[in-house]
Amino acid sequence: MKRFGLVGHPLGHSLSPVIHRRILEIAGIDGTYTLHDIDPADVPRALPALLASHDGLNCTIPHKQAVIPFLRELDPSAAACGAVNTIHGGRGYNTDTEGFLACGVALRNRDALILGAGGSARMMAAACVAQGARSITLRARTTARAEAIVADLLARVPEAADKVRVDDGSAAGPFGAVLNATPLGMWPHAGGLPCEPGDLAPGADVFDAIYNPTPTRLVLHARRRGARACGGLAMLLRQAIAAQRIWNPDTSFDADAIARAVLPELVGELYRAFPLKILLVGFMGCGKSAVGRILAERLGIAFVDLDAEIVRAAGRPIAGIFAERGEAGFRQLERDVAESALRHGPSAVVAAGGGLPVAEANRRMIRETNTLVVHIDIAFEEAWRRIAQDPARPLARDADAARGLFVAREPIYRDFSDTCAETGAHTTPEDVAAALARALEDTGAPT
Repeated sequence: MKRFGLVGHPLGHSLSPVIHRRILEIAGIDGTYTLHDIDPADVPRALPALLASHDGLNCTIPHKQAVIPFLRELDPSAAACGAVNTIHGGRGYNTDTEGFLACGVALRNRDALILGAGGSARMMAAACVAQGARSITLRARTTARAEAIVADLLARVPEAADKVRVDDGSAAGPFGAVLNATPLGMWPHAGGLPCEPGDLAPGADVFDAIYNPTPTRLVLHARRRGARACGGLAMLLRQAIAAQRIWNPDTSFDADAIARAVLPELVGELYRAFPLKILLVGFMGCGKSAVGRILAERLGIAFVDLDAEIVRAAGRPIAGIFAERGEAGFRQLERDVAESALRHGPSAVVAAGGGLPVAEANRRMIRETNTLVVHIDIAFEEAWRRIAQDPARPLARDADAARGLFVAREPIYRDFSDTCAETGAHTTPEDVAAALARALEDTGAPT
């Protein structure tokens, strides 16, 4: 039996064992893959023993450079970016670039913006040069780290001096390729956005190295603005396949077939291990509850109806809560129930009442939780046809008043949400749920 593993610190809940065990299974290789959480101070003692006892190792932060002195030589893939993520036979490789390029992000003749100054940003900068990007701008909180990446890159590729620079605050978009190598938007802070809308040129390609959640808020926002975008889950899988090819050179690996089989499983594993909420917002009558139940079933996660939870908490119907406490009392209860649902429990699709995102304080609260926001868009006439005179809806008793609410709320839904789907007289809840499931897909190629 072959032995493979990952060294890093801390490793926490790594997807690598799930990925590599499935690759081994599909390829028919008898092997194991284990995690080795090694404190940086213990690398000189622990790494030589692991190198001797394993057929191949992966390296992740903070060891991608620390392992180099213990290796016999570096493959050009590792030398190009100064970091190792795969070891075989005493030779260090870097398969991140291969995994990144396999995602199909268009770089040639593009003005590229790289966000961040860590190891992934270093790899992306080298890839942009190699792929013929027209210009490469690095933007990072720590300018000195970005400058170090540029200096190292130019030491190896001096002819790129006229196209690579660090953003000093004056770099103006839009950019034809935006590559995120920061943790902004990573679980458990899915509300983070690492760039501004003005950074995206029409038809831009966007890549987010973050894979948890899948998709990220950046991917959804970029698609909504007409960009082609994908997240980092496919890169994670493709670099693992590339590592297995190095470790098992006599075995054939069909990367596309493996991706089709494994990517959906990985998304399910993320939902299971890292609770994420998908909050449905929209005007009364748009079908949040009906759509939410179907969408949750399609995604294989739970469903929570906030109105039902409010009724359960108060012990009376919503109309009774309005009558007893007034709208202000209802809104406070709604906020309390929503915050509890969004902060606790497993991954779920959550159907919100139409008024929840109206208050700015509620919008801040939602963004502080690990939540993506989905808008179900409906025309007022169709919404009114569905809700008119519904005794269970205290705010749906007068058409003019309801239209006023619609006019006030619709821009909030649109601007606050991360993605949307339309509903109307000729669409069913199944249609809307299917559209949202497609919007939430991230198969690895920019879409």
